[in-house]
Amino acid sequence: MAPVRESIYFPPLDKCLDGRHELFSWKTTYIGLKELEYNTGDESLERYLTDPQTLDLLKRSFTPDLEPTSEARSTFNTKTSAINTVPSTQGRFDIEQIKDDSLWLSTEAKLNEVAALRIVVLERQTRPAEYLQHSSLADDRSIALGAGSLNGSRIQPTFSVSRSALLPQPTSSESLPSEAFDSDDARRARLFKIYLAERRYRLKTCKYLVITASCRVGDGKGASSGRLSSTPKWVDSVGNDILAALDIKGVSQYGGRNIFLSGIDALRARIKGLEEGSGWFRDKGLQESIEAAWCENQIIEMVAVLEIMLVMLGNLTQMSRSGVVSSWFRLMSDYGFFEIFKPPLRQLYDSHDLQLKSLSSLVSIAVLRIPYALHGIESLSASASSEGESAGSAPYLLNPDACSEISETLVNAASECLRVASPAVLAWSIILQDLREQAFIARETRETRQSIHAAERFRIAASPDVDNADQTATRSSGSSLRRLSSTGSDTPQQTTFIEQLLDQALLIEVDGDPVAYLARAAVDGSRVLNVIAALSTNFCTPFGSDLHGKWGLKMRHILLDLVKASLTLVDYQPDLIETTLAVLTGSENYWQLLGRPREFCEAEPAAVFLEDDTFMNRLFYEAQSRFPYETLPFLKLSRALAVCFADQGEEGIPALWPKLAMTNSFTSVLPLSFAAYQLTEDDEESSFIQLTARLETFQSEFAPAQPTYKRLKQSNSLVTAETMNLRWIPEGTKGLVLSEIKPLVVRWYHEYSPLAYLGILLNSALMRDSVTGDGPQSSTPSPEIATEIIDLLSLLLLTTSKGELLQASYFTALDMTQSILDNASEGLNRGQDIVSVIFDIFEQELGRQPQGTDGASLAILDRCVQFAQALLHTMPDRVWPFLGRSALLGIKDGDSQLSVVLASTEIPMAKYNFLVGCIHLYESLINDATSHAVSRKTPTRPKARYDSSQLQSTGVSQIVMKKVLLSFQRILLDVYESIPAWKFVQIDQKYNIYSRLSTVFSQVLTCCFGIEDLSNPDEKLSGPLIPAAEHTINVFLATSGTEITQDYFTSMLNEGVVQALSVESLNTSYWIQQAISALRLVTNLLRLNRMLEYPQSNLEVQMFRSVSLLARCYTSFPSFRQPVVELLQVLVHNADRVEGQPASLLGHMGEDTAFQFLESLLIIDEPLCSKELSASIWRLLSDVVSKRQQWFAISVLTGETPRKLARKPLSESGSSTRGGSLFNVALDGLSNIGRLPLRTASAMLEFVALATDSWPWIFATAEQHPYFLTAITDYISQVETVSNTTQNRSNQAGMEYYKIQLTSHITEILAMYTHYSRQNGKRSYGKDLLPNLAYVSKAAITSPNYNASLQSNLRQNFEAKFRDCKLAIFKRTPLRPTVLGDSFYFDMETMNHFLKLDSSWQGRNRDGFAAEVARANVNLSVVEAQISLFHSWRYLAVELTKSLADDADYQKVLVEVVIDCLRINTQNTLPQAVFERLAQSRADLAFALLQSLIRSRSSRPEIKSILFTAWDAMRAHGSDLTIVLDNDHAAYARTLLKILCLSIQAHATSYPSQGAAAQEPNQNNDSRAKPTAANATLFTVLEILKVVVANGFRSLTTLLHDAQSPRVLPSDFALLSAILRTSLLIPGIDRHTTALLSTFAEAQTSRCAATLLSWSDQLATNRDPIYGELSINFLLEMSGMPVLAESLAVEGILNHICSTNLIKFLRSLNKGIGPFDQPARLYNIWVRGILPLLLNLLHAVGASMAAEIAASLNQFSNQIARASSMFTFDASSSSSSTPSAGAGLTQGYITLSMISEAQTLAIVTSVLDTYRRAGASAGVASAEIGEVKWERGRMREDIETWLQQK
Repeated sequence: MAPVRESIYFPPLDKCLDGRHELFSWKTTYIGLKELEYNTGDESLERYLTDPQTLDLLKRSFTPDLEPTSEARSTFNTKTSAINTVPSTQGRFDIEQIKDDSLWLSTEAKLNEVAALRIVVLERQTRPAEYLQHSSLADDRSIALGAGSLNGSRIQPTFSVSRSALLPQPTSSESLPSEAFDSDDARRARLFKIYLAERRYRLKTCKYLVITASCRVGDGKGASSGRLSSTPKWVDSVGNDILAALDIKGVSQYGGRNIFLSGIDALRARIKGLEEGSGWFRDKGLQESIEAAWCENQIIEMVAVLEIMLVMLGNLTQMSRSGVVSSWFRLMSDYGFFEIFKPPLRQLYDSHDLQLKSLSSLVSIAVLRIPYALHGIESLSASASSEGESAGSAPYLLNPDACSEISETLVNAASECLRVASPAVLAWSIILQDLREQAFIARETRETRQSIHAAERFRIAASPDVDNADQTATRSSGSSLRRLSSTGSDTPQQTTFIEQLLDQALLIEVDGDPVAYLARAAVDGSRVLNVIAALSTNFCTPFGSDLHGKWGLKMRHILLDLVKASLTLVDYQPDLIETTLAVLTGSENYWQLLGRPREFCEAEPAAVFLEDDTFMNRLFYEAQSRFPYETLPFLKLSRALAVCFADQGEEGIPALWPKLAMTNSFTSVLPLSFAAYQLTEDDEESSFIQLTARLETFQSEFAPAQPTYKRLKQSNSLVTAETMNLRWIPEGTKGLVLSEIKPLVVRWYHEYSPLAYLGILLNSALMRDSVTGDGPQSSTPSPEIATEIIDLLSLLLLTTSKGELLQASYFTALDMTQSILDNASEGLNRGQDIVSVIFDIFEQELGRQPQGTDGASLAILDRCVQFAQALLHTMPDRVWPFLGRSALLGIKDGDSQLSVVLASTEIPMAKYNFLVGCIHLYESLINDATSHAVSRKTPTRPKARYDSSQLQSTGVSQIVMKKVLLSFQRILLDVYESIPAWKFVQIDQKYNIYSRLSTVFSQVLTCCFGIEDLSNPDEKLSGPLIPAAEHTINVFLATSGTEITQDYFTSMLNEGVVQALSVESLNTSYWIQQAISALRLVTNLLRLNRMLEYPQSNLEVQMFRSVSLLARCYTSFPSFRQPVVELLQVLVHNADRVEGQPASLLGHMGEDTAFQFLESLLIIDEPLCSKELSASIWRLLSDVVSKRQQWFAISVLTGETPRKLARKPLSESGSSTRGGSLFNVALDGLSNIGRLPLRTASAMLEFVALATDSWPWIFATAEQHPYFLTAITDYISQVETVSNTTQNRSNQAGMEYYKIQLTSHITEILAMYTHYSRQNGKRSYGKDLLPNLAYVSKAAITSPNYNASLQSNLRQNFEAKFRDCKLAIFKRTPLRPTVLGDSFYFDMETMNHFLKLDSSWQGRNRDGFAAEVARANVNLSVVEAQISLFHSWRYLAVELTKSLADDADYQKVLVEVVIDCLRINTQNTLPQAVFERLAQSRADLAFALLQSLIRSRSSRPEIKSILFTAWDAMRAHGSDLTIVLDNDHAAYARTLLKILCLSIQAHATSYPSQGAAAQEPNQNNDSRAKPTAANATLFTVLEILKVVVANGFRSLTTLLHDAQSPRVLPSDFALLSAILRTSLLIPGIDRHTTALLSTFAEAQTSRCAATLLSWSDQLATNRDPIYGELSINFLLEMSGMPVLAESLAVEGILNHICSTNLIKFLRSLNKGIGPFDQPARLYNIWVRGILPLLLNLLHAVGASMAAEIAASLNQFSNQIARASSMFTFDASSSSSSTPSAGAGLTQGYITLSMISEAQTLAIVTSVLDTYRRAGASAGVASAEIGEVKWERGRMREDIETWLQQK
């Protein structure tokens, strides 16, 4: 044997022991495959099952163990050697113990050492989960025992049940202390358990895979569409590989035997194992529990082997080989078809008895291959033989010995009356009968040939002219013989092979004919028809649930073949009909068919029945011809066939519809008093008669009114008025007398509609108490007939609702429904239709409760509920009003008959079919309320009954809907509380009820609170559901235990844990769904509690007490993990709301449970690798470390609970069985971030980011990790940017948002680590990080790829289609966590609830609104991720600036970032609100970074280019300050102005980095010349001065004057002044005087400034003339440019200034105003405004301006006089601590403004004096220049006095 290879199946041992690889157990594999029916799979399961070693084991599943070999021992030694497995120094594993356990297991199980080692590793990896599962249940039992009952509940059982019976009883292994759990015996007992589980689940996995593959091929008509879309294709591939290896015609590569024979050997081996026992622990004495587990495992394996063998036979397309058939029946003979099999521990066998017997019976039928055998018999030639083939490989019908052995086995079984063997006995009798007929034909042919041959010989011998005739006779004889030889030999003694075969097969000792004996023994002795029916109903349906029940359908096909073959032996009879019905329907009820996918119709046995002429002629048409004399057979067959559709071209129409709409035979009993008929022939013995008068079909008191032609014309029925005569059979109709015994039974050849007749028949059931018919002609149906009629109508409507409109068909579901109902109503009175009749029957039966407690009455009620549900799909306007007035809910009188039926009938019977039906009806009502909510918002005019012009009959009163839903909700909440005290005949029914109620309650809450519908409650889409939702909230979220006791949730979870620990469960889906639905309901309730800001509820308190149960639930079954994690996350969130210390999650678990739970969390989502589960776990951990769960957080970060960490020595820390902490797991995983699924990596990074943010000390761990920081840094340096072209292709951009989100989280982590490093003195990290930020610095600033066209078109088209429904209302709420993807913003699931019935939602080719909304969500996900990346980069950039502000390389990055921020802001494609926030953030970042650059006086030449981008951004936003500052965008505009000012400063002469280009003079002022960099700068600055400064100042002034808008701030004027001042410092600006003059002249800037100054006194607030100062300062800045100063002088600016009220007030002050006088700003206007302005004007204009300036100064005589004495020193006041205002003197104080005032006055007066003295030489008249009365000499003296005081 080749050595076992290291593969995915069993990788290197060290990876398994240190937690790097989690092994797949076969149980996990099987569960993962089962979940693929409902969820998408993950690649890990595919990789495991396609691994060669895994496939090899599956292909030889019949061999349970791998025998020990020397090669295996060598591989074992290699795997466990020290070089491959380093012994743990921290006690995480003991390699010697692992080796000892492996060798012990190998010896005990006779298993090779490597396989045993794998089981030992599995035990080690599952140890935490095992510990949790078997830990003490005392806490949870005490919780559950405290559950009470709802006060005032009307649904009370008539018996009491002990509450402790609801809970699992503890066993000896459930309360094991830690020491006992880790003991050698306990550990090896677990190894035994895992070994057995691995054996049985390997077989189950093989079985499931081959069943999956076989159910998707060879399904006959539906083969092409048989594959389920919910399961991936690779499952088919694996299954087909196994099927190819298990080909029954092939030979096994393991042992060289036929595969089927290997299966038989496997069965014998397991039977032997049952008889001999396990042999384990013999040295310690046989243990009963060990032997019981062993025996049960053997039986389960036998069941799986039988199923695999059945699949193998099902794929065989020829007769079975003789060796296969002989071996099988030899096995059955040895063990009596398992009917008389008596293994040890019989009680264990009894639980699987049905499966073994049923499968043995099915295999016995399948191995005979009845269709191929019958076809083979017909094709056998008379000379056929088995020569040329070995006896074992030939078809069994070509092997006489095999036929003889089969006959002997089955005759013995028939003689012993083994019912399990009876189907095979019947099948063999049919084959023998056909064989005998063919043998009889062969014998007749042979004898005829011999007779002809003898006659020819005699004629030749008797001829007189023998000699002459010899030649002719010879030729004639030769020709004749040649013709005869074609059928066989002419030898009289030779018999044909088929005769020999028959003789051999019939060599059995029985009385009489062997064939007849077998047939009688099967049919009469064993009641084979009942056995077949039992197989269909008791086994095929409940045990064939794989693939949504398709395996059960396939098994029923085997039985259908047998039924078809039996029609040659069994005549039409009631037992045959019942058996056929059982095979066609199994035990499936209406509700199971309701949930079955539509494509399953082609796999239904009914589809085969409908297409088979034998079935239709022998059964259906025969039953139809006996109708209505025999009503039930036709009704039941019609009901069974109603699930199928018609052929292609009439898709959506029930295949049975034409046969129900019209037929031409009517069989009835002729009344004794009726004689109006005659014989049609002269012969009195003729059986045909003819009516001479019409014959009424119903008694006169029940005769319906004749339907009018008008009514028929309005109907959509396919029948006409001429053929719709239901009241009578017309005169002249012929009939065949079937029974001449009076009263006569006659089959009339009369055309009518059977469906319409059934409608009349059902109507008569309403008055059955008053019917007085004479004998058989009574028109009153039995309750069973009434039940079947309603059932048939329900199935027809259900099938119709699943139909789809095709181009070749004119029928929609509504059209077809109307046709069916119209046809069934045609015979009723005008005021009736079939709907009202059924509803009246329903009310009649409800009125008989509680007296009518018989099963028939309950069956009618159940069928009426089914009919209401089926009708609701197309005609909700008939169902809602009926329920509103029905006694079912008791809305009118308050007495609900539903509660009465439950309490009086169903609870005592412990069967709850009616309740289940009502729950289904309620689900459909909720579905209708949501799916038609949009259409009901648009009022429609009333329509005629069944008017085909309306698409849906949806007009229902909102008030009625609210009452119906609220009443249903109240009753079902009452039921929800009462269920634990009820008994159940079928426990699965309890699970089903619980899971459906939990699901429907969650749906109600989700529809009402899952979307942001802010409309009035009466106008909301979910308006009808709101009262029910509010009542649910009041019940579940009560702050006390007075309502439904929340302990029932823990009881359900406990039950789920117990079921998960059981070895085998018949139908796992029910209890799994019960636990999952309960977990999700609690999760939604707690989320809603937080969303609505309700106080802490009793439910939340109870869930915190049950967290240890949640921990066990998490580890008990893979499907529970996701909902448990979500619930724990909600608990953490809700606990964080409280103001005080939140409840501790781990504190409620207990120390041991908490530790083991953490150990279980370490594997995250392995081995199944569910991306959703992995992301959920990391989100939970993120909340734990950031939501004040300190204990849990420390455990997550360190790997130990705080108490254990405190008690444990430092050297022993981290002794986890897997090693490390969850934080280390995250670091390890992120070290290979490129290999992680994007969603998982994003969640892990978010966890690390939050952990480091909340617990900074953990950065020490991250820093010590050898790969983490390097890996994430490398990732952001290598990640590719999102292409703009992907924004319109959702499948390309589908996962890009996760890549961006990853980059965002990494950037945030790096920002925090940069801060951490800087705090610890490691400033060099930022420098090292800088080269890796190229992508981030670009991508973070890039404009989000918002598809404006997609979003706007979607909104417009959606709101145009759904006029009264806005797209925005479907925004998801916190009730459903937001996850990036196709349901990120708009809740797709909720939208589907509300819009799924509209054809435009899905579209013809999946291109409707649903696809558009999904694309919009993906696009918004990308935008969200990009915005997140920007904010992360902003934090990092600012943090890096603190340490790298002077770094030239980083300054270059900063310049690029600033430019990109401004540039991207000019390219807006985002919604206005989003863009405003993001643009403001970008602008703030750009301003902060630019400010840092200017502050550090960066010499980077790139900094100069910021000006152009800043100006582009300003122009893009809007350069008209009237607009941009008078709206909500003012803050952004101001930020842009600040950036503009700083960017101009970089070009000013005062900035040190001016280059040569800026200083180079412009030699050519021609604007057409190619501009240099300096020219470009000048042109830009000139444009800024024109647009922003000149026009902007005018705009601000106008806006301020016209509206006095509070949006205009004084800082806006100051900002313009700063821009003007900085602009005028640009080198070369003085060469563009013409442009400057025209700019300010066109804008009339000086006039606006003067005007603002004139208004400043009116705009002053608290006497603060701020606008006066701003205006005068602006004029001052203008005067700094000589040419502008000249223009101001020309415009007479001084006269404007002096004429303003503010200046007049200044001049009017007697003593002037000083720096300490109020208002202080007035002094500033004088000192910093007027005086510098006069100086600038004097400097710019010169002598010509001297006289005007002198005159202006003299107008301020008081102020000049004050200035002359302001430095006068007063010794008496020198001791004053503060200056006093209004004194006119400084009183011992000097300010900078005073010095400035003195200096300016000195300069101005000096210049004026100079001009005055110069006189004509200066071009002025000295006399015109007035003398300024400023005492220069006094000031000189005062200054000298001050200097002397130093």
